[in-house]
Amino acid sequence: MCFVRNHLRRWQSAVSWGIWLPFILFIVNTSCSVKDRFTFFPDRETVIPASDIPSFATGHLIQTTDGETLQSFYFHHKELLSRQLLIYFHGNAGNLYQRLEPAARLYQMDLDVLLVSYRGYAKSTGTPSEHGIYTDGASAVQYAIDQLGYREEDISILGRSLGSTVAIHTAQHRNFKSVVLVTPLTSGKEMAVAMGLGMLKFLAGDSYNSVEKINNIAAPILIIHGDKDEVVPYTMGKNLYDVFQGKKKMVTIKNGGHNNLTEEDANLYWGEINRFLTAGSI
Repeated sequence: MCFVRNHLRRWQSAVSWGIWLPFILFIVNTSCSVKDRFTFFPDRETVIPASDIPSFATGHLIQTTDGETLQSFYFHHKELLSRQLLIYFHGNAGNLYQRLEPAARLYQMDLDVLLVSYRGYAKSTGTPSEHGIYTDGASAVQYAIDQLGYREEDISILGRSLGSTVAIHTAQHRNFKSVVLVTPLTSGKEMAVAMGLGMLKFLAGDSYNSVEKINNIAAPILIIHGDKDEVVPYTMGKNLYDVFQGKKKMVTIKNGGHNNLTEEDANLYWGEINRFLTAGSI
């Protein structure tokens, strides 16, 4: 049941039911779907020919606990004895095909990489929702453990933008090695304000509340954010860093926007991720 129903009791004494009831019922019944329409921009069309996919990446289908099928690419070092896996949850727009290049860069750090698509994106089944993408995250971790054979303590999580909410939710109460958050957001309400939709922020309810969840993570966290981010304000990444009480590091990309962090300072961006994931440096 969508959270807006919780507001009806408060409104009873403040409105005339004869005039407002139809409007309120419309909001109650549609706010969850409207929120999802404002949130997700899935790309089902963009694909890359098989000949252009790196030879060390193989396609895997992940079955979720609620019956959806997720597309993923698994980048695997067959020759390495030390098995370290990074699960990569990408940002909102586009799909996993546009993330093959950064996934390959992470693979070059002697990490295995599982690049995961969300439901409704690329060739994955279903329709995206907040609860759905959290289920996708948990299902990907379980697939890595049960089917790919990784230990939980050898798994790291990287989430970018919207993917940071999946990373944070998924990493709660787990024994992961580390968590990387790139341009992370704090909550649905604060994103509504950042998008200029402050008057509608009540529709966000308690959605995507990473601030509330982040201290349920035991692993060390690296946060990377551009100080000129025009989509997810830099203050959100800084707020998450300040709130988190565990081992942490924050890297600021000067003049970095939301999508140009590697263009502004590739050495800093990739260097910090490499040190954090492979050397455990904070």
